[in-house]
Amino acid sequence: MNSLSSALYDSFKDRRYGVLFLLSLVALVLSPILLPVLALYVLSWSWSAFRVARANRRIKLRYSPLSRDELRVARSKLVKDQNIKRT
Repeated sequence: MNSLSSALYDSFKDRRYGVLFLLSLVALVLSPILLPVLALYVLSWSWSAFRVARANRRIKLRYSPLSRDELRVARSKLVKDQNIKRT
């Protein structure tokens, strides 16, 4: 007894091999044209990603983190301002 999957494979295998052959033929013909274009696209994308990462790093390092004392003073100012606004 043949299973359902093997019966489906047998009925479509010749069609799939034809499509595979045509796709590989098109890829071989277009590869001298598409490879340089694809390489330029990848190169420009990576350069852009590098520049964005560098810019984000500069922005992140612009301000140093606050010390414990500075954090305590800032929190006390915020709490004091909230108390003033409530009254």
